[in-house]
Amino acid sequence: MIRILYVDDELPILDTTRRILEKSGSFSVTCASSGKEALEQIRATPFDIVVADFLMEDITGIDLLRIIRTGNDEIPFIIFTGKGREEIVIEAYENGVDFYVQKGGDARSQYAELAHKIEQAVESRKIRKRLARSEEKFSKFLQDFDGIAFQINPSGRFILLEGTVEETTGYPREEFLSGYISLERIIHPDEKHRFLNDMQRLATRPGFRVDSVFRIIRKDGHIRWLHGMLHTICSASQEIVYIQGTLYDITYLKSAQDELARTEEKWRAIITRAPVIISVLDRNGSFLFINKTHPPKKPADLIGTCAGAYLAPDQEDQLANALHRVFSCGETMRFESAVPHGESVTEWLAHQISPVTWNGSHEAALVVSTVITERKWLEQNLRDSEEQYRAIVVASGDGIIIIDPSGKVTFGSPKVYDIFALPCEQPLAGITLLDFIDPSYRPVAVSRMKAVLEGDLDAEPFEYLLTRHTGERFLGELVTTPLRDSSGAISSLLILIRDISKRKSPLPAA
Repeated sequence: MIRILYVDDELPILDTTRRILEKSGSFSVTCASSGKEALEQIRATPFDIVVADFLMEDITGIDLLRIIRTGNDEIPFIIFTGKGREEIVIEAYENGVDFYVQKGGDARSQYAELAHKIEQAVESRKIRKRLARSEEKFSKFLQDFDGIAFQINPSGRFILLEGTVEETTGYPREEFLSGYISLERIIHPDEKHRFLNDMQRLATRPGFRVDSVFRIIRKDGHIRWLHGMLHTICSASQEIVYIQGTLYDITYLKSAQDELARTEEKWRAIITRAPVIISVLDRNGSFLFINKTHPPKKPADLIGTCAGAYLAPDQEDQLANALHRVFSCGETMRFESAVPHGESVTEWLAHQISPVTWNGSHEAALVVSTVITERKWLEQNLRDSEEQYRAIVVASGDGIIIIDPSGKVTFGSPKVYDIFALPCEQPLAGITLLDFIDPSYRPVAVSRMKAVLEGDLDAEPFEYLLTRHTGERFLGELVTTPLRDSSGAISSLLILIRDISKRKSPLPAA
């Protein structure tokens, strides 16, 4: 759950925003009605993000951000305000705000955007922390990166440069690393002033970020559009060590936008080349448009036919129910389905269905379908191998337990019963890990579990004084490893338990 500090001197808005955000179950919101109260809350309580109004009686949101940043606190910060003047927005981003969300308009869209930006800002901070600890792995990954990834020092000299450098710029990678060619040199003249301003800020402002689209001139004279995302990497003392960023060649996207604006014919050509299946259905579920099909059928063969007829028989109702929600409520629906192609071949697709609105009513449904056959195959293989892994756990010489974030045991191997002399009939589920740890060691155990859950501590052995069911105390070694769900969030902890009393000095008498 994301811990939010929300600061606003308008109490009705303060309470309304808290209730709406907490309703999703993903956020815990603490409110402050002034800058002074907000700073006291930050000193007393750890938060994942700060959301603040711009104009308050005792402080502005930007001044509050400056105070927090002065204390070397890189907590994500969002300005949520009805003040939308351009100079305020510019000042906010210059001072390192993560996002600027405008109040007003449709309330549902407004709070949906705020919730999305909160999740995005918090996740971005977690990613930055992980990147700082994994620079070597990151460098290896960059070798096959589909784009350009780089690091430059504050003076503009390349330290690291990987990816599609020559394909994008026309210049060999070595000419950039040697200093013979600089990034500034290939920037289009019309973009150079803005680019130099951004680089100056990056070189002098810790925490500054740039997300920009600009043009370059290749060695052969052709112009390419690039999407650049750059940010500073700082030392513990907040000195800028280097500027890190990625560049993506989006020339084809810019061309596509121009073509889409001119003719529907070119729009259809681009959609046909998309890596996903895009279709449009009417209220009855019949195809109005589809960009690609499985051979030997052609897109034209499907127009006017019912989409449900191409799904597995037991999944037609899923499509019908999804279309009913899309047309009646305007919701975006998602589901997965199997599409048979003959007797032995089945393709799995993940569908996202959204309403297409004309003249204020939902007249069609846009369906974006992604092939997930390989993922389904992998999932089946994982299920098939579950028994093999279970056999390995049972045969392990170490005790193995899994605990949830509260410390309660959700799984324990048979060896755990041997180590702690537990009766066979006693269930492990519901017992806390601390029940096995001597009281004198429990504070450090709690602290280390918290650090692992927050991603701040890697798996490493640690010795504890443990207690058997009989009351006997003994020295044990615990190795705690985080387990992550499909989204990458830590959902539980796996703990290896080893009795090391035989290779350690005897314990003093209790």
